[in-house]
Amino acid sequence: MKITLLVENHSLFNKFYNAEHGFSAWVEDEDKKILYDTAYSDKFIHNAEAMGIDLRTADYVIISHNHYDHSGGLKYLIQYYEKNAMYRKPVLLMSDPEIMTPRYQFTWNCSLGMDVSMEVLHKFFDVQFVPGPLWLTKNLCYMGKCEITNDFEREVPQSPKILRDGKWCDDFVDEDTQLCYRHADGKNCSVLAACAHYGIANIMEYAKKLTGASHVHTYLGGSHLRSDEVTQHQMDKTCEYVRNEKIDRFYICHDTDLPCVLQLANACPAMEAGVGLVVECE
Repeated sequence: MKITLLVENHSLFNKFYNAEHGFSAWVEDEDKKILYDTAYSDKFIHNAEAMGIDLRTADYVIISHNHYDHSGGLKYLIQYYEKNAMYRKPVLLMSDPEIMTPRYQFTWNCSLGMDVSMEVLHKFFDVQFVPGPLWLTKNLCYMGKCEITNDFEREVPQSPKILRDGKWCDDFVDEDTQLCYRHADGKNCSVLAACAHYGIANIMEYAKKLTGASHVHTYLGGSHLRSDEVTQHQMDKTCEYVRNEKIDRFYICHDTDLPCVLQLANACPAMEAGVGLVVECE
């Protein structure tokens, strides 16, 4: 499996790619190509072109969850398809129809959710809601909704609210999904996450269960750990988990603020992630 970061909060030194608060990755395994999230704007398209990646060749487009910094680029991808004579429909994988439900961030007074209608999505994609898991190749798995196996993650709902039955309610972003990969040795697996709203410990445990692995070799993605929202209890228990897992390559990025990155890196040495990063797993 080969992962290329198309968008992240930062660009790798001396790469001169576009960066923004968002996440998008290009994944290749066997004969399958996957676009995982589209970040916020059209920057992922410009970066892909600069890297020589043809987004029209994607077999799957996966949107991890509703928030604009992961789904906002969908409308630009559709424009790109129209401009560049896209002749087929990739599969658009999402875990739950609730991903289309409006979200609102009252602190910022702005909408935070999907801004492309289901009618438009059906015109350009083979839309499939799959709660998961789904094996995309022999060793690459779309995880779908994550199992919850601990009592310290998902303690606090997200600050944006979700609209249910006409009321703005607490939201735990239940549709959030990731990818995992089973290594050839059968003992290791790797995880590609976006925001990790289920929590990185829950996600890594579920990845091990799905792949039959006993150890996480590589973790690449966010953690949704921010010092203004996370409890110290969750931070301490997450660091304990990461320390015990002894992850070989720990690329913690996107929605993790510096105080939390430093705590995680103290538990397990972190590697730099940024636009232009290429990670291969065997």
